[in-house]
Amino acid sequence: MRYTRHAPATRLSGFVEHYWSVTAPAPPGALRAVLVPNGRATVQFCLGTPGRRFAAGGPSTRNANVYLPVGVEPFVIEQEGDSHYVGIQFTPWGARSLFPEAPTQPAQVVDAIGPLPDKSRLRGDPADELDRWLGEFARKDPSFAEVLPEAVRQIDADPSVAVVKELRVALAVSSSTLYRAFRDLVGLSPKQYIQVMRHRAFTDRLLERADREPAALLAAIAGYADQPHASREFTRFTGMTVTAFRHRYDGIARLMAQD
Repeated sequence: MRYTRHAPATRLSGFVEHYWSVTAPAPPGALRAVLVPNGRATVQFCLGTPGRRFAAGGPSTRNANVYLPVGVEPFVIEQEGDSHYVGIQFTPWGARSLFPEAPTQPAQVVDAIGPLPDKSRLRGDPADELDRWLGEFARKDPSFAEVLPEAVRQIDADPSVAVVKELRVALAVSSSTLYRAFRDLVGLSPKQYIQVMRHRAFTDRLLERADREPAALLAAIAGYADQPHASREFTRFTGMTVTAFRHRYDGIARLMAQD
C-alpha cells in the first residue's frame, strides 16, 4: 500500500490543503475501514477498481468519483479489488468557496461540480491536472470571512481547550459573525467544528498510543470531561465502539489521518 501527498499550486493554497493518492494491490478478502469526519470536504477520483461506501445505517454506494462535503457522519469504505484513488482535501472553507452550489450531502462529482478531470493525467503525480481542473473554478481569491482562517487555526492547534465564547472574545467578533462564517463556508457551526476536531484528536491519539496509555487518560488529554463522554462522542462520530474501530481502521485510513 502506498499513500502519497502532493502539493497544490500556490494560487490554490487558500482552497486546498493537499492532494493525495493511494495505490494498493487487491486484498485477500474484502477490506473495510471507517473514515471519521475531519472538518474538510474531499473530492475523490477512482483510477482502479471501485469500492463501496456505507453511510451510518444506510445502503452501500459505489465509491468512485465522489464529492464528500464537510459533515459529522462517518463513512465505512469497502475494497475488494486493486486500489488507485486520487483525491483533494480542501481547507475547511475551500470547497464551498469553489463550489457554492454543490450539495450538502455526498454526490457524484459530475452531478455536484461538473466534468471530471482527465484521468489519464492523474496517474503518477496528479498535481498538474488537479491544478488545471480546479483552476476552472478558482477565478478569484477565496471568498471567506477574514475571521475564519484564524478561528480554524486556533481550534485546530488544540481543540481540547477550544470554547466558542472564548474564541469569539479572542477574535473580537460577535457570536452571529462567527456563526455565519462557519455555517456559510464550512457547513458546520463553530461548536460542531470544535466537536469534530476534538474527536479527531482523540481518535488520532487512540491509534498512536492505544498500547501505552488507557482510554480514560487519552480522553482527558483530548478535552473530554470523562471517558463516558468520550465514548458517547466516539460512537456518534464513528458509528461504532472503540473496540470495533480498532479492528476496522485499516492502513489506508491510518495513513490518511497523519498530519
